[in-house]
Amino acid sequence: MIYAKPLIPPLVVLFLVAVATLKRSQTLPKPQRSTALARLGFGLAKICLLVLPLEWLVHLFQLGEPQALSAKAFWLAALAQTCQLQLLITGVVDVVASFMELRGHAVEGLYLTPARAGSFGGYWSQLVPGLINGPVTKASQALPVLMLIAGLGVLWHGNFPSSSVWFVLQFLFLMAETKRQKPLFAPLPHPIQVILTLLLLVLSNSLLLVPNLEAALTSWVTMFSDIKPTLYSLLLDKRLTSNLLQTVMLFAILTCVALPRLDWLLRQRTVIWRLIGLLLIIPSLLMLVRENARTPDFIRQAAQWPVTWFFGEGNSRIHVGYDGWLYPRHELDRRTLARRHPGLTDSLIKLATDLKAQNVPVMLVSVPAKMAMYPENVLRAEYAAPAQPADYKAIVEKLTAAGVDVVDPAQALWQRLLRAESHYTADSHWTFETMKTVAGAVAKHIREKHAALYVSETPLINASILERQEPGDLAKALLTLNSEGLFGAEHAQLVSIRGLENDPKSPILVIGHDSLRVFEAASESFGNAEGKNQQAGFTTQLAALLGRPLDERTGPDILALASDVTHKKLIVLVVPADEL
Repeated sequence: MIYAKPLIPPLVVLFLVAVATLKRSQTLPKPQRSTALARLGFGLAKICLLVLPLEWLVHLFQLGEPQALSAKAFWLAALAQTCQLQLLITGVVDVVASFMELRGHAVEGLYLTPARAGSFGGYWSQLVPGLINGPVTKASQALPVLMLIAGLGVLWHGNFPSSSVWFVLQFLFLMAETKRQKPLFAPLPHPIQVILTLLLLVLSNSLLLVPNLEAALTSWVTMFSDIKPTLYSLLLDKRLTSNLLQTVMLFAILTCVALPRLDWLLRQRTVIWRLIGLLLIIPSLLMLVRENARTPDFIRQAAQWPVTWFFGEGNSRIHVGYDGWLYPRHELDRRTLARRHPGLTDSLIKLATDLKAQNVPVMLVSVPAKMAMYPENVLRAEYAAPAQPADYKAIVEKLTAAGVDVVDPAQALWQRLLRAESHYTADSHWTFETMKTVAGAVAKHIREKHAALYVSETPLINASILERQEPGDLAKALLTLNSEGLFGAEHAQLVSIRGLENDPKSPILVIGHDSLRVFEAASESFGNAEGKNQQAGFTTQLAALLGRPLDERTGPDILALASDVTHKKLIVLVVPADEL
């Protein structure tokens, strides 16, 4: 999952700072070309293989639903931000220095090993030596570095108040050290000084991630609290500790704390480190373009396949669960992240009120998400009910109170899981049998509440069986080429019913989008190459059960499709539960 956009402004600033501060050395020997390319590989790896994946972790944390944020989430985000700062700065320096070395110039003013300095003055002077002349004997010497980091925080996350507090806090640490004329935690043993200094850095760097001091205080309290986990906090923790992110975090920590100076490594007679640096160039560039839509499919496939094969990781749109189960990532977002946009609930209530004035009732079919029905393939646990969003129950109650007739098949489908699957493994849609089951429940509900709309006479129809086999839409979105090789193919046996085609004059109007188009439209999952409607979708099955043709309207804007309801006696809205 590449989430690179927030990194662009800090990268530009750091590039300009590196160009301005790195100096050509007149005393060091001329660097070898292989050494320069190896340095380039290490620099790109820091940025593309470590900083970028950690940015996805930070992204999840910053957008996390408050009730989903646990102490683990705060610690992971603060640790990720601390590693990111050091890796981004040193990575940009490595890239700029490598280009200078490729032109035959030795470079001085490079970073040292800041994480092992054991003091705040030592940390900043070794991280950005070009902005600090010599050891920090006065706190004011570090002002350029602190201003740079605080500015990066503002450009990165847009949190000016908390970044300002971070600046003041770091300056106070430096003042305390310069007043003592020794490290803040002296005379403790140096390893203890290193640990305590890094701990304070991690805690203070959480200020860069939150909007203000109040949020920072809340985060610090949470980090040292024993809060009872909820389903949603466990789900978010699971996302933050995926196989890929755990591996990246481990390598980021080792690179920041344990890796010797890159200068020293590249000067060794053995070529192993130079070889590693050279080999890192290609995967770094592949990671950078892994989700770029303009990148040729075979390159994206080459970048995505090892990530999925070795780490069981998807991309920014697809989540890979246990046993090869794939999920739309927005379904996980709905249960772990704060909503960026309001759902359809208020608009549906307004629509129902307007239609009620026209004496047209509204029936809402709430289609459960795949994540609701199969949470155990994302987070191993015992579940007693579908894993709906935290506010789902309140939403249904609100809709019902407003006069919307809500049909929620989730619990019935949950109990049905003992006999049959509700969704496909590698596709986002419900199975054909599940769709028929829901259509049957809706037809029964209509017969009970709107008996006049049911036609008891059997219509003249022509039913036929359609066999379909193809990769799921999620598998194809993850691996564009030969996804069947990793995830297999999905099979569906459809019942096509001719004779109940769409009738605009029908008193029953069915409105929806994806749930209505699947098995019906040729371009959707389990469609056909002829480009013809298959007459096997939800509306067709419902029409057969009601004994009459129905009027169907599909499109992304469900509310706009309900604007003209002349001569309609019932509006059936088929809406994903997660969109309410």
